[in-house]
Amino acid sequence: MSDPICRRMRPEEAEALVALLAAAYGNPRFGPTVARLSRMPNAAIHVLEADGALCAGAAVVDYGRVAYLGIVGTDPAMQGRGFGRRIVEAALAPVPADRVILLDASPSGAPLYETLGFVDVDASVVLEAQGPVEAPPVPGVVPMTEANLPAVAAYDAAVFGADRTAGLAALFREHPAGLVCRRDGRVAGYGLRHPDRIGPVLAEDQEIAAALVAALSVLAPAGPMTITVPSSHTPMLDHLRRRGVPELRRLRHMRRGGDRHPSDRGRIAAMASFHLG
Repeated sequence: MSDPICRRMRPEEAEALVALLAAAYGNPRFGPTVARLSRMPNAAIHVLEADGALCAGAAVVDYGRVAYLGIVGTDPAMQGRGFGRRIVEAALAPVPADRVILLDASPSGAPLYETLGFVDVDASVVLEAQGPVEAPPVPGVVPMTEANLPAVAAYDAAVFGADRTAGLAALFREHPAGLVCRRDGRVAGYGLRHPDRIGPVLAEDQEIAAALVAALSVLAPAGPMTITVPSSHTPMLDHLRRRGVPELRRLRHMRRGGDRHPSDRGRIAAMASFHLG
């Protein structure tokens, strides 16, 4: 085998990366994720090439104060050769030293990140609702529109700890199903819905968060939807469990850099994704 090379992904390699990630994760639905990251000006996808084939990939979204590492995957036939470490190091190399870097690691992947200086913050808990998740409605909830995005992004930045305007806009334009809750003329919470998941959902309190999740859960299309909740948001986890929403798995939410986590995880009722945070 020739010496592996780590470099930026070329546009024509997107399909090959989607196939690699499908094999690595056992999930064929990475097409929209790779396309989204390819379009975002603050995202960079790196690949590891050996003998003319893609063997590993990883992406970083740089939000300015915070960067998020995601879609780290290695071709199952190439595992055990150190490719995972090499692609992670290549993806992180351009990130400025002052960034706080966040990621969500599987139990098998976490030991690698520990050797790279990442420490545990909490867990990201993936649950799956099979249908509507009931909760009392609250006043002030209206459908999200394109005109709402600046106010929503400003609210999100105050909770997440960095400006995610590009990522939120990309999610909403792909599937414009979202809700905003306003109190006294200001945003007090919002949520987005995609065909197979709910998130992000950020809210001032659990009453608003539960109402947003309930309203999002009845939007089309019907069917199973995942909700990824930070373990530090115990009110939402308790709410979902009481309504019979089962937990599928947990990932270790990890941080490198800074003296504290930049987000208020207690107000993030549902995450956007494992590459957008």
